[in-house]
Amino acid sequence: MERAIQQFRKRFADTKPWISVAIIVAVGLLVFFVAQGTLYWQASGSNSSVQAEIDSLEKAIKQFPSGLEEQEAQLEAANLRLETLRLLFDYPATDTLMSIVSDTAGASGLDLVSMTAEDVVIVPKGEFQYRVRPISVVLDGSTADVRKFLAVLYNRAPVVVASNARMVNLDSTPSTQIQLRFYLSPEPVVDDDEQPPG
Repeated sequence: MERAIQQFRKRFADTKPWISVAIIVAVGLLVFFVAQGTLYWQASGSNSSVQAEIDSLEKAIKQFPSGLEEQEAQLEAANLRLETLRLLFDYPATDTLMSIVSDTAGASGLDLVSMTAEDVVIVPKGEFQYRVRPISVVLDGSTADVRKFLAVLYNRAPVVVASNARMVNLDSTPSTQIQLRFYLSPEPVVDDDEQPPG
């Protein structure tokens, strides 16, 4: 072993100094480039994971506007349905309701003997409360015409409910007394706990 070391020293001493420097520089460069290659390999691995995150964020961003537009379209459709329902329950005046009742009676072949509008009452039904306008009518005509009158009236004003119907004079000219209740202006029922302090 010692002999081998001595031979190496002798050969090293016999070599020219520039060759030794070149070998040392070459070994240094080799170590440097191996280190740089390792760093590049690690950086490319983390770069691919960052690129994957960027791609997923871009997909999410592209999907967001379409989802937002769809939600806006659904909201607009819901608002339109709500407005349609509000118009269904919206009869501006008692005269309008009485005119509908009178026109419907005439179109159904009935004689409108009398019609009386009563006071508005507030009636809760489920989650809503309604302003109910009762109108009592007396109609002369056959039972078939009365049925036709109620069907046509319901088609013209679906917010009407007929109650307390009473028929007399069935042997001659039938006369029918009916109370029509128009359910108007629905408002959500507010619990006492939910009412704002005032």
